[in-house]
Amino acid sequence: MKRGNPNGAFLATARGEQAERRPLWIMRQAGRYLPEYREMRSKLSFLELCRNPEAAAEVTLQPLRRYDIDAAILFTDLLVPVEPMGIELAYEPGPVLAKTVATIEDVAALRIPEPEADLAAMLGTATLVREELAADKALIGFVGAPFTMACYLVEGRGSKSWDGVRRLMFEAPDVFDALLVRIAECLEPLVGALVEAGCDAIQVFDSWASALSPGDWAERCAPHSERLLAAARRAGAVSIHYVNGAAQHFGRMREADTDILAFDWRLPMRQARAMAPLRTLQGNMEPAALFADESLLRQRVTQVCADAGDRHVFNLGHGISRHADPRALEIVVDEVRRSR
Repeated sequence: MKRGNPNGAFLATARGEQAERRPLWIMRQAGRYLPEYREMRSKLSFLELCRNPEAAAEVTLQPLRRYDIDAAILFTDLLVPVEPMGIELAYEPGPVLAKTVATIEDVAALRIPEPEADLAAMLGTATLVREELAADKALIGFVGAPFTMACYLVEGRGSKSWDGVRRLMFEAPDVFDALLVRIAECLEPLVGALVEAGCDAIQVFDSWASALSPGDWAERCAPHSERLLAAARRAGAVSIHYVNGAAQHFGRMREADTDILAFDWRLPMRQARAMAPLRTLQGNMEPAALFADESLLRQRVTQVCADAGDRHVFNLGHGISRHADPRALEIVVDEVRRSR
């Protein structure tokens, strides 16, 4: 399988080596802020796009045709694996699951997907992208962290506070713990298959970790994310641990045997660097800064780079807004390139 050049800026930095430039990519970089993406979506629904390897590969590559960035991230969704786990999924426009998990019997009924058969479209997308991607560009695949996946499996749709899954954690701790184990069992084969299909890195997204206290996340959830990170490294890929809500969890995050620690804008980059002076960090500009005037936007980029120092992958603290002007990202890329 074709692979990215290990001396490319992203992969070298992930390993803690001095790269020729500071690498960058942007979460949700293939998305609704791009007119070419909106044109594609006018023809295909979100799930149809995820299930069409040629179309998903095209969307994955669109931002790299516009911008001088160092990695593509596979176009898919972290909930795509729930269908082969046995739960029907729809987007209205947010995700809606046809049934939820509430009992130990529900947990046992979750089927472990066979990636080559059940998630062939996702793997096919990875193969197509890696074939077209320049050697110095990395391809990033991703999975949801078990806790974040559990949020949707328990509640059936998005939530601001995730009361249901937090209640389950205390009311039925055996069900909660068994669910996280089962999710990790379901996703671990996918991690390896994504690497085999051409992904150079795997990011584990804990999008809803901010809902939990530091102790509950550290004791009940972090070990299951670390299982997936370890699977990525065993398969020969770079592992990226992204936690939204890292301000309360960064102490525990540092214990993970992972290549890159990635986090949202609410944890100051300077503080993260002081706490993890020898680790590769990813992030973490406030996504709304893309709406600032050019002078302030450049200042924000410069500050993140200065606070992070070396061993840094520039990114936003979360996904790019659908309302962002694509030209703002041109300014970000230009300023990152000036940062060394």
